[in-house]
Amino acid sequence: MSNKTKHLSALPLGGVGIIGTNMMVYDCDGDLIVVDAGVSFPDEAAPGTDVIVPDTRFLREHAKQIKAVFITHAHEDHIGAVGYLWDDFAGAPVYASALSQLVIQGKLQELGIQPKKGQLRTIQPKEANVVGPFSVEFVQVSHSVPECYALAITTHYGTIVHTGDYKFDDAAPFGQVTDEARFTEIGKEGVLAVFGDSTNVMNPNESGSEAPVIAHLTKLIDEAKGRVFFAAFASHFGRTFEVAKAAAKNGRKVCFLGRTINKFIAHSKVLGYWPKELNNWVIDAEEAAGLPAEKVFVFASGTQGEPGSSLTRLSQGADVRGLKIKQGDTVIMSSRMIPGNERGILNVVNGFYALGVNMINEENDRLTHVSGHPGAPEVKRMYKMLQPKYVIPVHGETRHLLAHGKLAAAEGYHPCQLKAGHKLILAEEGAKPDFKPYLSTKVYPHGFNYIDGLNILENDPLILKERKRLGYDGLIVASLAIKTTTGEWTSDVSLQTRGLIDEVLQADVMKSAVNKTGQALEAVFQNGRIDDRTRAAEVISQTLRRHFKHERGKQPATVVSFVEV
Repeated sequence: MSNKTKHLSALPLGGVGIIGTNMMVYDCDGDLIVVDAGVSFPDEAAPGTDVIVPDTRFLREHAKQIKAVFITHAHEDHIGAVGYLWDDFAGAPVYASALSQLVIQGKLQELGIQPKKGQLRTIQPKEANVVGPFSVEFVQVSHSVPECYALAITTHYGTIVHTGDYKFDDAAPFGQVTDEARFTEIGKEGVLAVFGDSTNVMNPNESGSEAPVIAHLTKLIDEAKGRVFFAAFASHFGRTFEVAKAAAKNGRKVCFLGRTINKFIAHSKVLGYWPKELNNWVIDAEEAAGLPAEKVFVFASGTQGEPGSSLTRLSQGADVRGLKIKQGDTVIMSSRMIPGNERGILNVVNGFYALGVNMINEENDRLTHVSGHPGAPEVKRMYKMLQPKYVIPVHGETRHLLAHGKLAAAEGYHPCQLKAGHKLILAEEGAKPDFKPYLSTKVYPHGFNYIDGLNILENDPLILKERKRLGYDGLIVASLAIKTTTGEWTSDVSLQTRGLIDEVLQADVMKSAVNKTGQALEAVFQNGRIDDRTRAAEVISQTLRRHFKHERGKQPATVVSFVEV
């Protein structure tokens, strides 16, 4: 395909082959819109980093073509990168619901960013938002956060439905049910392609409703004897508020631990989601610590085993603002394990068991949580309404995407698999009647960047590679004294290690390292003078890495310094 050919295409910059970092770029005749800007969370491959965001070099290279950004809902994997990538949107308007706007504003404020007047735009369901050749309609869907929407994106080539996260639930929080009537209408009008949520597609059953979960959690609280510590995703405040109301009816004062849940509480009060029944029942941690056990309900953050979260610290026996887990307390984890977080979550669970609490989670009680994503029957239900020509699985790991494709094919739809760094061409100007979508041969910039404190590591593995080497293989610092005037070294190299060996117990290994380094320098600088410090540093580093690889199976990071005398 020529780059100049007019077409309709989709380029995933995240959310394909990975849970999180959702970002899709739709291209119509060279004009672009961006859907979502999410984060995912790093594992041992990126030690010390905070979050992972999509690599947006493509957006920076085509900044003038970006007409708008559309946010489907206020979950971190769809909205968390907005602040970090704000400049990459090049001033394009950002369309979002009232709740999503509040979340975005908070993120921008933390980063010291002031959006341009009118850049943040509040949407209304079923209204057409026209930007360039696109007309984008927000269609309400049920999910585990209020104000969640699918997008119906209409162009002269046809309509794309980008489902975002969704499910079907008549007892959805705050009554925000999936708008089946509108989806059916859109299907009758004609749908070219659906970009559909794949997260839960391997579940052969429907995800299930919130109603029985709330009823069961209420029963657990009623039966609990000691304090109740409850953990759920902070953004799932519909469930949290219902459970807190049940605790209040049970005579328990309610304490909310965690920065994120308190942010959502503030947002809920602005938007009218806060239940007035809780007005006289909320207390701080210090007050909760002084009440009888049967009078306390605590929301604790950290369902995914996040280090430093209140739930993790409590599981370690720590005192969190006066609150400390005691034998006889009940801990309810109303959440699921997100792939990649298993070890951290199990550490928390085992910690609570060791402390002698009544531990309840999805492992021993499946009624404590229900997914916000569609199971296979719900995916079929969505497609039956929309009757799309093509189905494109998104938002999932490879196994989810392939399973979604098989489901679509079995239902008689034409599945198309996306590939990182490639555009999926959905339609072309002047195409023949037998045209089928295809992947571009050109590879576009893609990948992931890492937020590392106040830095963004832009798709550059060097820092992370060095950091992993420090973590796995340790560090060795070599110092060599040389004469300023002649360059002669005046003594053996001095070595210090960190996280590598015990220098006292393994003194022979250290002595051998010193001797081999001296011999290597003498072989290269036969006149006894170092006239090329860069070369000398390479010789020392290579010798030390080879030595410790042979002696201890480790190749430590090395730092070489020269001391002039």
